[in-house]
Amino acid sequence: MSWPADARAWMRGHPRASDVGFAVLVAIPSMLVPADAPTGIAAATPLSTLLVLTACAALVVRRRRPVAVWVVTLVVAVVAVAVQAGPTGALFPALVALYTVALLRPRRDAAVAGVVTVVAVITALGVFDDWRSPTTYIVLAWVGLAVSAGFAVSSQRAIVAAAEERAQRAEASREEEAQRRVTEERLRIARELHDVVAHHISVVNVQSGVALHLLDEQPEQARAALGHVREASRDVLAEMSSLLGVLRTNDDGTETAPAPGLCELDTLVESMRRTGLRVTVHEEGGRPSLAPIADLTAYRVVQEALTNAYKHGAGSADLRIVDSDPTVVIEVTNRVAGGAVEGSGLGLVGMRERVLASGGHLEAGPDGAGGFRVRVELPASAQAAS
Repeated sequence: MSWPADARAWMRGHPRASDVGFAVLVAIPSMLVPADAPTGIAAATPLSTLLVLTACAALVVRRRRPVAVWVVTLVVAVVAVAVQAGPTGALFPALVALYTVALLRPRRDAAVAGVVTVVAVITALGVFDDWRSPTTYIVLAWVGLAVSAGFAVSSQRAIVAAAEERAQRAEASREEEAQRRVTEERLRIARELHDVVAHHISVVNVQSGVALHLLDEQPEQARAALGHVREASRDVLAEMSSLLGVLRTNDDGTETAPAPGLCELDTLVESMRRTGLRVTVHEEGGRPSLAPIADLTAYRVVQEALTNAYKHGAGSADLRIVDSDPTVVIEVTNRVAGGAVEGSGLGLVGMRERVLASGGHLEAGPDGAGGFRVRVELPASAQAAS
């Protein structure tokens, strides 16, 4: 860091000391200004020197009381003009105080202070000297320069402050956006894990229980149940490997496996039938062709609904798919074992989030006839989804 930057940092950390030092710097030229004909300033007297020191001392509190300090220095300058019967070095502190008013106060106050300073100085010079002398015009020019400099520095500080505020808002917005993206990604990963794992783990759980129950009395059926367990565990391991591979892949163009869709619906239904769930499929209008996001959503909804029917139902489920432009309707209905559904409800939450993200609508609940129904409406095209 260079010495000017060090000096500014020290002044910001010691404002009182810097104000005292600045007042001393103003006092030196105010008292040492040459008294001769070109400047029009008369030789200093002990009283005029005391007045200069008084005005400079008032500058110590100029940043805290800018208007009061300007009034004091202006009165001292007028008195000094009367004492010396002409221009005096006491005008310099008044100009510094006027600059401070223009810097820290509204522009209207600074303009009024500038006009009052001009009127007071010209009046004093007209009464105690010749106001038509060149010194009068020099003083007027310095008054205008003080006000203009105050306005310029004030504007520059306002621009810097506004830029810093915009930078802070932009940084806060970036942090909020990053946090929002992280939250959305966590929810998406949670939905994917639930959809991928819940179906197969449910099969493993039920079929392993069946195998354990039949192991002694019906070993052949127990063997078949263990086969289903092995198949389901192999499927979940494969899907978990694919999902983790996607999570670990950078944006380097590496190819990944395509997301499942309704084109794999037959495989999904067949896997559920092998677990013992009787699935009846009704399709109207043919197998619909959906946008990629809606297609994945439809597949996951059917997978979750059939898994819930397998876990909580009475052993059967009806799947109905209707392709009616501009929407595709998917319904899964099943009888509820024991008349009540138990579970965490995370599956339904995940389904609802997926459907809403795809621009669709989901209804899930009792159908009024002792069963449970999941009904989803999805847009039949990407344009409808947007």
